[in-house]
Amino acid sequence: MRLLGVAAIRELDRRAVEEHGLPVRALMEVAASALAREACELRGTEGGPGPVLLLCGGGHNGGDGLAAARHVAGRGVPAQVVLLADRRRLAEAPAANLAMLHACGVPVYEGPAAVPEAVAALARSAGVVVDCMLGTGFRGVVRAPFPAIIAAVNAAGRPVLAADIPSGLSGDVGLPPDGPCIRARRTLCFAAIKAGLFAEPGRGLAGEVRLAPLGIPEAAWDGLDVIDGLEPAGVAALVPPRSGAGHKGTYGTVLAIVGAAGFAGAAALCAESALRAGAGLCRVACPAAIATTVAGHVREATVRALPCDAEGGIAPDAVAQLPALLAGADAVVAGPGLGRGPGVRPLLTRLLSTFEGPVVLDADACNAADLPLLRSAAGRVAITPHPGEAGRLLGRSTSDVQADRVAAVRRMASEGRCVAVLKGAGTLVAAPGGRPLACNPTGNDGMGTGGSGDVLAGVVAGLCAQGAEPAAAAMAGVYLHGLAGDLAAAALGRRAMLAGDILDHLPGAFRALLGPGGA
Repeated sequence: MRLLGVAAIRELDRRAVEEHGLPVRALMEVAASALAREACELRGTEGGPGPVLLLCGGGHNGGDGLAAARHVAGRGVPAQVVLLADRRRLAEAPAANLAMLHACGVPVYEGPAAVPEAVAALARSAGVVVDCMLGTGFRGVVRAPFPAIIAAVNAAGRPVLAADIPSGLSGDVGLPPDGPCIRARRTLCFAAIKAGLFAEPGRGLAGEVRLAPLGIPEAAWDGLDVIDGLEPAGVAALVPPRSGAGHKGTYGTVLAIVGAAGFAGAAALCAESALRAGAGLCRVACPAAIATTVAGHVREATVRALPCDAEGGIAPDAVAQLPALLAGADAVVAGPGLGRGPGVRPLLTRLLSTFEGPVVLDADACNAADLPLLRSAAGRVAITPHPGEAGRLLGRSTSDVQADRVAAVRRMASEGRCVAVLKGAGTLVAAPGGRPLACNPTGNDGMGTGGSGDVLAGVVAGLCAQGAEPAAAAMAGVYLHGLAGDLAAAALGRRAMLAGDILDHLPGAFRALLGPGGA
C-alpha cells in the first residue's frame, strides 16, 4: 500500500494535470462519481432516509462535493449542498459545477443560510453527511465558521463520509489536529491514501478508508516520496520460515544485554519476547544483582551474571567478558533496563565495534549511543527509540520530533547508517538508503505502558536471529507487536493492559498473520 504525505500528493496532482494532460474538471468528475457512489452506499447501509448533505468549502475538495451532489441526484437520491465559501472566489472547475447544480435544481444553501445552527439542523435530518470542507491543502488552525460547523456535524450523530481527508486533519503522519476535526465513519481518498490516515490520530478520525484511484498514470508516481503502509501479506513474507526438520540451533541464538537493579522485569520481558518470536536460544547477560531474579522469570533462557557497580548496574570491567558472551550469538539486543551507569557506554562501544551480526538497540542503549557511534558499527544495527530518545540522538526536543516524525526517522537512519524505528502512534521504520520507509497500522493506546518497548526489542532481535535482515525484522516486529497489542486490547480492554499481556498475545499474533501452519 503506497501512502503519500501532503507535499507528495500535491506533486502527484500537479504531474497529473501539467505533465499527463488530465484536466482538473475530468479528475473532479471521476472523484465526484466515486464520492456519490460511496455516499449513497453509506446512506443505505448505516444512514437513513434523509437526503445526502454535502458540506463544500471553496477549494477543489469543495468542487468535488459540488459535482458529487449532481451525481447523487442522478441516482434518484435527494441531495442538499451547503456552500461554505464566497461563490465569487471559486476556481473555474468548482464554479462550473455550482452552476450545473443550480441548473439541475439541487438545493444549495449559501451565505447567511450557511451558519452553524442551520448546518446543525440539516445534519440532524440527513441520511448521510459528506465532508468536503477543507481537504488536504488545509494547514494551521481551523477558523470560523468551521469550528462550530465541525462540532455541529460531530454532534448530529449521522454517518459522515469524508472526501479525501476529514476536515481539520493533516495528511502527514502522526500530526494531531490543531483544533476541531471531523470524525468520519468512512473516508474516500482520491488518487492515493493520505499517510496521515494510516496512523493515529488520523486512523481514529478517518474511520474506514477507501481509495478512488482516478486513473492517474503510473508514470506520475515515479520518484515520489512514498511511504509503505505495512499490510498482512507483505509482512508475512518478511517473517523467516520454519523448517520441519529445524531444531534450536536452526533458529538462532539471541544475546540479550539487559537489566539493572530494579529493572529485572525489563530484562525478562525482552528475553522472553525474543524466544516467543521464534529464536531457538536466548542468553541473558545482566548484572549479578538481578541474575537470579531474571532466571526465575524466564526459565527457557540461560543467564550470565556480569560484574555490577555499587548501584546494581553493569560495571565498566564487564566489557572484558564481551568476547565470550558474543561467541555463538546470531543477534544481540541491548538496552532494556540497563540504566545509565558508567559501564553501559564502554560495553556498547565494544559491542558495536566488534560484533558483525545484527544488533538491536533500545531504551538505555539508545540513550548511551550517538549517531557517530552507530555509523562506526561493524555489524548491522537497528534502533528502536521512542520520541524522547530520538530527540536526544538528534539534538532536538521531543515536540520537534513529533512535529515531523518522517524527517526525524529518516535522519536517524541516514546519519546513523542504521535501521531506525520511531515508536509511537503509527510507528515508522526507515533504512539508511531511504527505502523502505514504512508506517505501521497496528497497535493502540493501551500499549503506552512500561515494558512495551522491551517486548518490541526482543521480537525484532528474535527475528534477526532467525535470519531476517534488520529492516525486515523491524517491519515485521512492529506489525506483530502492534497486532499482539490489539489482540490484548480486544481481550482485556486498553486501559488495563500491561506489557506482559502483549507478550502473552504474541503467539496469537503470529497465528493470525501466518496461519496455524506458518506460526
